[in-house]
Amino acid sequence: MAMKEPGERHGRPALWLLPILLATLLSGCGSDTQQNPTAQTAGDPVVARIDESAITLAEVDQKIRLERHDLALDEYQLRFNTLKSMVDAELTTAATTDKQPAVDWLLPHPTPPRLEIDTAGRPLRGNPEAPVTLAVFCSYQSVHCASTNLVLRELLERYAGWIAVAPFDFPMHYHRQGIQAATAVHCASQQGTPWGYADGLYTRAKTMEADVFPQLASQLGFAQDAFDRCLGEPDGNDRIAADTALARTLGLQSVPVVFINGLYVKGPKTSEHYAMWIDEELARLGHDPASPHAEAARWRQSSDGIAETDLPLQLSGTSVSSQPEQSTALIRIRDASASRFSPGDTLMPGATLKQVHERHVILQVDDRLERLSLRGDDGDTVHVPRTDTTPRDEATMRRIEQPEGESRKLIPPSGVLPLGQEWLEKQLANRAELEKKFVNAEHVVDGHNLQRLEGIENSEFFTALGFEEGDVVVRVNDSWVHSGQNQLWDALTSGQVVDVTFMRNGLPQRVQYVVQEKGYFEENNGQKNSGSDDKTD
Repeated sequence: MAMKEPGERHGRPALWLLPILLATLLSGCGSDTQQNPTAQTAGDPVVARIDESAITLAEVDQKIRLERHDLALDEYQLRFNTLKSMVDAELTTAATTDKQPAVDWLLPHPTPPRLEIDTAGRPLRGNPEAPVTLAVFCSYQSVHCASTNLVLRELLERYAGWIAVAPFDFPMHYHRQGIQAATAVHCASQQGTPWGYADGLYTRAKTMEADVFPQLASQLGFAQDAFDRCLGEPDGNDRIAADTALARTLGLQSVPVVFINGLYVKGPKTSEHYAMWIDEELARLGHDPASPHAEAARWRQSSDGIAETDLPLQLSGTSVSSQPEQSTALIRIRDASASRFSPGDTLMPGATLKQVHERHVILQVDDRLERLSLRGDDGDTVHVPRTDTTPRDEATMRRIEQPEGESRKLIPPSGVLPLGQEWLEKQLANRAELEKKFVNAEHVVDGHNLQRLEGIENSEFFTALGFEEGDVVVRVNDSWVHSGQNQLWDALTSGQVVDVTFMRNGLPQRVQYVVQEKGYFEENNGQKNSGSDDKTD
C-alpha cells in the first residue's frame, strides 16, 4: 500500500482528506457522528485509515510515550542551558552593583509517564511496606548501572523506610557476562546475601570475567557446591528472560532505567534527580518527605543508628535459620548461665529479643532498638567487626575526596565491595605474608616510596579486593600509603567503610569495602529470600 502525503499541497486538500471533509459537512447537516466509528474524535485526530478502521494520534503517542518523554527532556535541557547562560550573563552584569539579585528557577521539568510495574513477590531491598518502590532495570556488567547502584545505596540510607528497590534483570546483548552475572545474583539470594553479592559484582562491571562469580561467593562464605550447582540450573535463565521480555514490552532499549512508583526515569541520574521524584511521590501519598520514617533505623542497610546496648547481657553464640522465628541466640544475663532465646522472648523487664543475626542481635528496649554484639570467651569483641556505614563527617570526607586541596578531587568510587567477616578474619591471620606483597615503587611521597603490589597473581586476598599485579596503592581513607605507613590493615578491622585509591597502568582507580556478616541483608519483614542500551558500556 503506497503511503499518501499528509496535509495540503498548493492550497488544495489532499485526496485522503476528502472523506473527512465530507463527514464534517454531513455532521453539520444533522447526521449522527456516533454511528461513524472512524470519525475523528475531538482532540484525537485520525492519522491513518485501513479500510473501515482508523488509527488516532493518541494511539501512536501511546506506543512511543517513553521516546516522546526522552525528546521532551532533550528540549528541556536545551532550554535550561540557554536559560542558565542568560541568567549568568545577567548576574555578571549585576556583579558590578552593590545588590546581588535573587534567582528563581521557574522552568518546569517535564513530568515522566507513569507505567504499571508489577513487583509483587519480587525480592525487595529496603522496607517491603514502603510507600515508594523503585523498579530498577539494569545489567550487572553496565558501568552506568554500577554508578546508579551507588546512588541507590545512598537513597536507601537517605530514605530509610520510605523506599524499596526492586531489581529487574535486563542484560544488554553486548554484555558477554551479563546473563551469567544475573544468574549468580539469583544464586546468591538462595544463600541469603543477594544485595551484598550484587554490590560486589558492580565493582567488577568494567572488567567482569567468569572467574569473579565463584570468587565472590567464596569470600562471602557461601556453600560453594550449592552455589556452583545453581549457576548451571536453567531456572535462573528463565527468570532473566522473563525480565528481559518485560523490558522489551515496556519499550526499554538501554540501561539503567528506574521506575519510581511507575514514573519513568532513564539514567544514569544524580541522587538529587531521583530524590526530586521520590519527594513528589511521598507528598502525593500524604507523607512528609523531610520527616524520617518511623522505622528508619530498622531499614538502614547497616542498622547504623542502633547503639550498642549497655544492659548486663553477653551474646555467646547465635543460630540463624532461614525462618527468622526459628533463629536462636545464646545470651548470658548478668552472672547467670547462658540460655537460648528466640525472637519475641523477654530477656529482662523492658527488653525483648527482636532479631537474630550471625554476629549480633537486635533488642527492643522500651521504645528503641539496641544492638548486642557477639563476644568471644575472653569478653573481647570479634577481631573484624561488621561495617557501620554511618556517613563520615564533612571534614573527613573532604580529606578523602580532596587529598591535595580544592584544586584536585579524587574520582568517585567504582563500587562497594563486600567482604565476609569470617573470610577476612581467616585472611588477616596471614597478615605478615600479605604485607610482603607491598614493595617500594619509584614514586616518592613525603620522603617515602609508594607501594606497588608484586607476586599477587595467586593471592586469594588481593584478588578478592580487586587488585592486579603492579597496582600502586596510593591512599587508604584519608591517609597516604607508602613505605612509612600502610593503614590498610587497621582500616579493614575498624568497622568503618574502607576507601582505597590505587593506580593501574597510570590511571587512578577507587573502590570501597564493607565488612558484612553472611545472611545480613534481609527482605520481606526480615525473611531471607529463598529463591522465591547503554551503548557506552
